[in-house]
Amino acid sequence: MKIYKYLDGSGNSYIIRNEGKKTIEYVPVKPEYSSSGVYDGGEHVKKEISEQQYDEITAIMNETTRNKASHISSRVKTSGMIVVKEADSEKTCLLSAKSKVLLEIEKNLHDILSF
Repeated sequence: MKIYKYLDGSGNSYIIRNEGKKTIEYVPVKPEYSSSGVYDGGEHVKKEISEQQYDEITAIMNETTRNKASHISSRVKTSGMIVVKEADSEKTCLLSAKSKVLLEIEKNLHDILSF
């Protein structure tokens, strides 16, 4: 089983799982954990998603981890991070804040969560 995790430029987490049912979980940064001490990522959300939504977002993440064109070498403010975990392996890639794929991933996640 794969678990997909995306961390946005503010440190909010989006976790996509397929454990019998497909789900997305949004884990927001709270002010006490933000770099500014005041940023609030909003409310925690966990909901079931459709097969199509799951397939679309995981396809984008899989392609992005393979295609190194938008990867950067270190995590900086506003950059994104994808983590793909399988039973005994983990792949991580860091994405430039200005990359088209980062914007595509975040738009897709926000659409799924109806932000």
